[in-house]
Order: sequence, then structure tokens, then C-alpha cells
Amino acid sequence: MSIKINYKNNSSQKTITNLVLFTDEKFNINGLNKHLSSPELSYISDLLKTCDFKKKLLVFEVNSKKKIILISIKKNLKTTDVENLGAEFYSYINYVNKGEFTINTDSIISKIEDFIGYFLHGLKLKSYEFNIYRKKIIFNKYNW
Repeated sequence: MSIKINYKNNSSQKTITNLVLFTDEKFNINGLNKHLSSPELSYISDLLKTCDFKKKLLVFEVNSKKKIILISIKKNLKTTDVENLGAEFYSYINYVNKGEFTINTDSIISKIEDFIGYFLHGLKLKSYEFNIYRKKIIFNKYNW
């Protein structure tokens, strides 16, 4: 699956179908009230009581058309760890294959400068496919 990244300064709440937000390592959502409506915040906080906090990514289906993905940011991350988060996010969206995702960078709480750059780099690295080489190998396989 190919990835297309569009950078926007702001987005209207009406067009967001799948929202990606970043939280701390304990999935504390207190600072996300400006990004979520109060019913969504209440729904997610109730579901968080039964979730496994060892995971790096939690997905909540708010309704049939909207998902909210929370990505946990550990305290002492390295840039390679951020790239791995992006790769794990790609694995999820590749598995689900559900259209557009809006990544809200205002929710990032990290000391790493250009966190989103490393995150998107990991996402793009994971999405790379070796189709050109695969075709050559298959072609050579049948032409003995």
C-alpha cells in the first residue's frame, strides 16, 4: 500500500474520519480535551480503564466512521524508537486499510526535535515495497 502525506496547518473537525493523537507512556488523555469532543473524551477514558498500557498503540472506534488512535510516547526515546513507532503505525494502517488518517502534531509531548519527521520517516520506510526486484526474480525464475 502506498502512502501519501499531505501537510496542513489546520483541518476542520468535520472532515476528520480517523484521528491520530500522541499521549504519554501511561496514555494520559487530560491534555487532549482541545482535540476531542467531551463525549469522545469520556468514551475513551472509560475504555482506558481496561486497556493494556504495555502496548504502544491503542485504537478506539468512536463510531462506524471514526477511529481515534492513541500512540504512546515513552520518556527517553531515541530517534530510532520514534521511527519504529511510525513503522508500527504503518503496520496497523496497512492491516486495516481504512483510508485517510489525520495525525495531530499538537498533541506531541517529546524532547526530540522534529519528532514528526522521524515518525513519518519510519512510516515511509516500512511502506517501501521491492516490487521492481521481485519482478526480476520471478522473471528469472521461469527463464532457466
